[in-house]
Amino acid sequence: MLESYLLFTAIWFVAAATPGADTMLLLTTSLSTGWRSAVSVSLGITSAKIVLLTVTFFGLTALIQGVPEIFVVLKIFGAGFLFWRAYKMWNSTVGSNSSRRTGFWKNFGLAFTVAVSNPQALLFYFAVIPQVSQSTNVWVLNSIIAIGFTVISAFYILLAAPIRAWISRGSNQRLLNRAVAVIFILLAFLVLLR
Repeated sequence: MLESYLLFTAIWFVAAATPGADTMLLLTTSLSTGWRSAVSVSLGITSAKIVLLTVTFFGLTALIQGVPEIFVVLKIFGAGFLFWRAYKMWNSTVGSNSSRRTGFWKNFGLAFTVAVSNPQALLFYFAVIPQVSQSTNVWVLNSIIAIGFTVISAFYILLAAPIRAWISRGSNQRLLNRAVAVIFILLAFLVLLR
């Protein structure tokens, strides 16, 4: 039983810490509006990860195997959402993000949508959960996710502090916004190709 928890923790932590759509959203929010806004983004992403794990644990895998069109719809929705975020980042004006704070629920909802519609996360849970579901408890796995993504979020939020000083110089914010937009576009294509 302990081996299953350790296996899940190791695989999940590496996958969750790897920059993807959700961690890029966390980092860009922290850069543009500060750590307070990033906390609501982190909570939205964590909630989505818990929902995905729980639903997968209790049978989404069987449902999608029976009706594969559901996965295709999620994939298209996730890629479309990433394209939309890329468009917004590419066209954002310099200085427009740094002074504008959005509300807790708007940030939470945006982050939840990005994370729950990420087919890569679904694929991860489809691959890992069947391997550990017989010898683990869903609530312990959810606790691992909550604690683990809190640590990952703190890392990305702290990483944003030194980058923020660099952004304030010249056209660096526009450069960063466009670089993130390109990353979102690449992630969208990866989502569609999987």
